[in-house]
Amino acid sequence: MRFFIVIPLILIGGFLVGLKINDLGNLGNIIMNIVGLGCLFIAILIGRNKKRKQRSH
Repeated sequence: MRFFIVIPLILIGGFLVGLKINDLGNLGNIIMNIVGLGCLFIAILIGRNKKRKQRSH
């Protein structure tokens, strides 16, 4: 179920990091890169989240 969230976040993040638009200017491209890296970071956190087994005492 996590993959339905992780895969689009990776695609959107990679697209935003790789995209450069001259009309946005330097600040717009920096903000777009930050949002893209944020999407990638969230996808990594969700993808690495493992369920821990509870041990009975």
